[in-house]
Amino acid sequence: MENNLPSSNSDQEDPATRKIAYLIYVLYLCSVLLPILPIVGVIFGYIFENDAKAYLKSHYHYIIRSFWIGILYFLLATTSLIIVIGIVLVPLCLIWWLIRTAKGLKSLMRNEPIVRPETWLF
Repeated sequence: MENNLPSSNSDQEDPATRKIAYLIYVLYLCSVLLPILPIVGVIFGYIFENDAKAYLKSHYHYIIRSFWIGILYFLLATTSLIIVIGIVLVPLCLIWWLIRTAKGLKSLMRNEPIVRPETWLF
């Protein structure tokens, strides 16, 4: 019996590009322990962004934006430590980073694109 169902997104993609996106998300999650890892991740993001097709393009866009928005948020939060509000903002930035990364990883595992990769929130 022949299967006439449409193929999933992962069948149409280069598996290496998907694995690199997965690796970048893992690097982002591990950055809690080693803060240099997002730099490695965003470099990989820029290198492999042009090779990605279809739904993976949204992941690479999301990965790169997460890095730059995260840098901005953490700079603002650490600067605000002077006026004490940073004590609250730094942990909130960390929570934002983890939720955003987990959301991207979850979508990648389901072979789904990021719905709004240009968002500043989650």
